[in-house]
Amino acid sequence: MMQLPESFFQTAKNIYQNDPYWLGENPEVIQKAFSDSSDYQKNGGQVWADVITSVNDNGSEELSRLAGFYDPNMKIDGESVAYFGFWETADSTDNNTQLFQRFESWAKEQGAQTIYGPINFNTYGLNRIQVFSEESRAEGKKAETAPFIGEPYNPEYYASLLDGLGYSIRYRYFTRINNNPAELAAMVAPILERGKTALAGEFEFHRFTGDIWREKLSELYPITDKMFRNNFAYSPISEEQFKAACGEPFAKKLCPNSSVLVTDRDGSIAGYFLVFPDFSPLIRQGITTAEEANFEQHFDVLPEPCMALAKTGAVHPDYRKAGLFTLMSMQLTTWGAPYYQRMAASLVREDNPSLKYASNGEQERGYALYFKKLNKTEGEV
Repeated sequence: MMQLPESFFQTAKNIYQNDPYWLGENPEVIQKAFSDSSDYQKNGGQVWADVITSVNDNGSEELSRLAGFYDPNMKIDGESVAYFGFWETADSTDNNTQLFQRFESWAKEQGAQTIYGPINFNTYGLNRIQVFSEESRAEGKKAETAPFIGEPYNPEYYASLLDGLGYSIRYRYFTRINNNPAELAAMVAPILERGKTALAGEFEFHRFTGDIWREKLSELYPITDKMFRNNFAYSPISEEQFKAACGEPFAKKLCPNSSVLVTDRDGSIAGYFLVFPDFSPLIRQGITTAEEANFEQHFDVLPEPCMALAKTGAVHPDYRKAGLFTLMSMQLTTWGAPYYQRMAASLVREDNPSLKYASNGEQERGYALYFKKLNKTEGEV
């Protein structure tokens, strides 16, 4: 049975000990995810983890940690893959050279041909690192750019460490933040109404509340799988796993004022766009945690400027040509504007057409997912 050592969690504490914006992590939840009884391992997944401790020239202790994941059923571009995740580290080339060599050797033993990461178990978990542009460096780490729940957050040197280890960027992602939702809503409202009129009654737009999410969870599972199946590195999960990860944890945080559900003439789900308040200010104040934050209890005590996170949007494959994604984006903007002073299009991949709609954001944060091909050893075919 894998039991993560205390040093695994101390690593992150050391890295962020002077950072007021780090949202922390839950050791109990992480330990449970690594247990032999976890769904990931019961379904054939393999896990690996290690921590390296060293002392630098100044006599200070430097900790680095890494985890590895291998699912024999997961293929990307026809190749077996492994993921690295839960990576936190001091700015130490030596530590990471050793750590990644150990991980890559393990991954090759499992049969992996390519490494991707950071990905914690699968893409339902936290993934990517934050990368910093010249503009974001100039802005610095001020409160209005502090991380939201689920956003990659790390020191700037992480990217250069991965570069030095031979990893390359596979995809870039962006969060774009608009600081005047009311102005944006006024601009898109007439476009939205024309677009909905053109649908000629084929679809209905509803506010997607937590209660409706709970009610439709069994219907949402197969549809969500179908909607996201072709996404990069997507791993199917069981209905039980879906309900555990996306049932109550989503329902209680969901913004009922701005989230969008679209149904077709038969009342079946045609698309949805989930919006969550940014609860991170309350987490940093110690009022709640990432796991416990919920709309009913915490929305009214959020300080201004309050930010809406447009995080997960999808359209049923049968309706991909109906223009629903853009219309849902406009709808959540008009519905959400009275309640929020900021809105963010969150974690959008660089080649996603929806990034064009988010081009009105005054602030941009960038992230990257990395990969590395594993070299064959002598004797391998």
